[in-house]
Order: sequence, then C-alpha cells, then structure tokens
Amino acid sequence: MRRSFLLSAMLAVATALASQAQQPFTLNADNYQVLIGKAYSSTSYNVDFGDTQDEQAQTRQALQALIDKSGPSQTWDFTGLNFQTPVTSSVPYLPYERTLPGADVFTDADHAVLLGAYIYGSLLQDDGNYYYGLAAGDSTLVLPEPFPWLKFPLTYETSWQWPSSPSSNLEVIAQFLTALTGDSTAIATYEQYRDLLQNATLQIFWTVDGYGTLITPAGSRQTLRVKRTVRVSGVTGFNQPLDIFISYMWLSADWLQANPAEIVQAEIATTLSVSQSFPPVIAQVPSGAYYSVSTLRPVAGEPLPNAPTMVLRGPYPNPIRTRATLTLTLPSPQPVSVRIYNLLGQEVARPFDGLLPSGTHPVSIDAHTWPAGLYLLRIEAGPQQWTRRLVVVR
Repeated sequence: MRRSFLLSAMLAVATALASQAQQPFTLNADNYQVLIGKAYSSTSYNVDFGDTQDEQAQTRQALQALIDKSGPSQTWDFTGLNFQTPVTSSVPYLPYERTLPGADVFTDADHAVLLGAYIYGSLLQDDGNYYYGLAAGDSTLVLPEPFPWLKFPLTYETSWQWPSSPSSNLEVIAQFLTALTGDSTAIATYEQYRDLLQNATLQIFWTVDGYGTLITPAGSRQTLRVKRTVRVSGVTGFNQPLDIFISYMWLSADWLQANPAEIVQAEIATTLSVSQSFPPVIAQVPSGAYYSVSTLRPVAGEPLPNAPTMVLRGPYPNPIRTRATLTLTLPSPQPVSVRIYNLLGQEVARPFDGLLPSGTHPVSIDAHTWPAGLYLLRIEAGPQQWTRRLVVVR
C-alpha cells in the first residue's frame, strides 16, 4: 500500500513538472532592455540547401515539416539539417543621443540600431518594441506609423498587425524592412514585381503560433515561435490577397536571464512561388533558414565592431536547369548590379540592380526559359567586381 502511494505521488510530481516545463513563457520590454548599450554579436549557421535538385527538394521538405508544427508543446529539431560555414556579425544597440545621425527626427526613440543605417526605436513596457524610421547619410526615412517588431507582453497567441490600415507606399516599407532585417528579400521582391504592384496595398501580421522546445547543434531551448506574414492585396491579375513572404522565428527563453550569457534562436523564411501554368499555382516555398548563437558585450568606450568583408558565394547549383542563387555579403550599403550575358555579349537578364544594405543577401537567378549553354555573370558591388560562369543544361 505504501509503495503504491509513493509511486503515485512520484508520478504526480513528475506529471506536474512536465506540465510546468511545457507552459509558454512571457517576454517583456525589460527582457530586451539589456540590448541597449551592447553589441549583439551573432554566429549564424545558414542551412545548406545542397547542389542538386533532389538535395534541395529534401531540404525544403524537412523545413516544411518544421513549419507545419504549430500550437502548444511542440519540438522543432534542426539537428538533421546541413549547414554552411558560419558567419559572425555584430549589431550595436546604441543609447539614444541627440548627436547621432538623424536623431533630431526621432525624439521618441530610446535607442538606435546600427545596420549600415541608424534605425531608431523604443522599448515600451506593456506595449511593444517600436521602430520609427532610419537615417542614412544625409537623408531620413520616416514611417507612416511606428513599426512594432515585437508586442509586449509577448506569449503564446499574442497577435498584432501593421500598419493599422493597408499601406500603398510599398517601396518605402520594402526599403525599411530590408534595412531593419539586413535581408534583401523585401526590396528584391518589390523590384521583381514592381509593375504588378502599382495599385497594391500591404499589411504585415504577427502571431505567436506555437511554443515548446527548439533543438539545434548548440543545444535545446524553450521557445516561443513568432509567425510574420507580409500580405499584399490588389496585385494586378490576382483577385485574392497574396502572402508574398512568411517567416517563422523561434525566440528562446535565454532572453529571460538578467544578463544572458548565450542566446540561441532560429528562423525559417518562405517566399511566394507562382507557377508558369494557367491558371497559376501559388505556393509558399522555404527559401532560407538558420540558427544562431549570440552574445552581448558593451559598446561604450569601444570602437564599433568591424563589419564583415565583401564576399560573393555561388552561383549554386552550377550547372542548373531552372534556378540558381548568388549570396552577397556587404560590409556597408552598396549599389549592386547583377547582369547575365550570353556568349555573344548580349544581356539576357538583370536579376538585381539597386541599393542593398549591409548584411548577407541572396540573389535568385531564374533561367528556366534560357537555351542550354554557357553564360557569364557580371556582379558589381560598389568598387568590387566579379565575373562568374553559369552552365544551363536541359
């Protein structure tokens, strides 16, 4: 009888502890206040999609399986993926001072994030993490209303949207998102579909759609998963709204520490794929993923961290049948041009021509209509120039 009682008590305690461990945690402005005055130094491990179509399909399938896990008490295991050589970067979070470039325009800010441009924002308890705009060089970009990157208190099923009514100034929003995230997906998508977006409007939606355990090669963490959806309405030729970009970010309980020694996070991004068939088939396709390990260190009295050197990777895969990707890492905002020529010297495509902020940016090359053969890629980024060969097979 006594043994049975003890066993029942132990099971009850174990069940209670397991239930407690699976409860969603809550993040507030105080948890992120530790960033201000620090350099957020991250080593990112980007997922390697592979060189062959089969490898890429398998990787996308594995990422989609992680995306499909939403709701309470989930486990997201990244350890079965392959990763590229890690990339380390530092982002300073500077206390607001009137002497910072463009600061006079953003007097409601309490900090500035330096990502090539100075991006001004504030942390508001029981409200959110808001950004007002950015200053780059002698110009400023002021948002129509503050951009809520996070909403506090942040926990499972928290949701919000921006702007309050759909915006038609898509180019300004794309420029801001590109500067804020260091990812060129937003501006590249806008440039690619500019003609179709003349009468379009945009809203962004967030929801904390799951919680549980994130497993990476750096260890396991309790996390909240934030889903961010960029939705465009009124695109020429489409009757329904289009979700042109969706990302899933895992925010770890490391942020609950007063002085986190190590912060492990992860993200998967998907982009819109529209088939050439009629009627077109529209789908979200995993386009990038990573996990990162970050630390914090003071920036006061120290020089700002060195930016990464300018690096070009790809194109990969090579040879290709339909699509290839270049990856360009920039130490500062640079004008970038990617042009592709056939062996007669004729320009056959211009995948990108515009300004990119500092950071690492994928440039997609769509070759599905090109004849088989050898092509030359001409890439220019500021003063740097590269020439690469690309082989198209059928």
